Amino acid sequence: MACYTRRMKRIFACFFVLILALSFLACAESAHDAVASPHATTAAATPAPTPMPEHPDIIAIFGAEDAPAFVSGVTRAAKDSGIVIDSVSGGLAALATYAPEGNAVALVFLSGTATLPKSSLPAFVFAAEGQPVASDLPQLRYDATGAPKLALENALHYPPHLSPVRLIGLFSSQASPAYLLWSEAKTAGNVFAKEEFFADAAEVSLTDWLADVFSRYYPGMLDAVYAETGAFATAAADTLAGLGRDDLEVFSAGADADAADKLSPILCCAVGLNFEDAGARCFAQAQALLRGEQAQSDTLQPESFWYSVKP
Repeated sequence: MACYTRRMKRIFACFFVLILALSFLACAESAHDAVASPHATTAAATPAPTPMPEHPDIIAIFGAEDAPAFVSGVTRAAKDSGIVIDSVSGGLAALATYAPEGNAVALVFLSGTATLPKSSLPAFVFAAEGQPVASDLPQLRYDATGAPKLALENALHYPPHLSPVRLIGLFSSQASPAYLLWSEAKTAGNVFAKEEFFADAAEVSLTDWLADVFSRYYPGMLDAVYAETGAFATAAADTLAGLGRDDLEVFSAGADADAADKLSPILCCAVGLNFEDAGARCFAQAQALLRGEQAQSDTLQPESFWYSVKP
């Protein structure tokens, strides 16, 4: 019995030593992991916030008080750019005294016969009526010369028109580019001119002339009205609507008189300047100037605006 007890004590002692050794080994591995992976216990550093510029970049618009669609085009293009769009009142004259803090560029909307005042700001010019601008100024010019042809083609190819298309023509004079194109189309057999109105030689108002002409042509006798200007087109569309006539369409070679905003099943198409697109294009070039880059000059062509049913 004594021998058995001594044997058990030796076994127990060996087991105790083994347990102790394993404990030391586990502690050593934990310490090694802690040294090898210091990031495991180190808190992630919080990045410092990006400092905001003291004065943001500015694109200041001058002369566009009566062109909200142009300003809208600039503003939309500037979204998320961090650039401040400042639509300055006071016309082009305000450019001479405009003195912002920080980096700024002038975006000039040129209309009529207005001229640019002297300014130290770099500028990009939009010639909305195709006015001549000094060649050393970066610019976007609207070229309206293609509008009469585009509008006439729209009228001739509008379904279900068949050649020759039976048209009423409304013109400023017999010397206008729109009438010269009309005359060529008549000679080519594409236009069957039912009636022609010339504003410079008319003895009655356009509204009275239209009311008389439309009363002499019952539905089915005419295909469309071709108008040189937006003002002529809206007058024709209003007269037709007042007579309860929707059997023919009006095509306008101009977007003046808000013709592009008055589209309807009668005034179905107007050709003119896309102010939204012009604003976006001008923003891109003004932004280039802000970056110290060279702005590119270009020419903007007329577009067709068609009536569509809004969802």
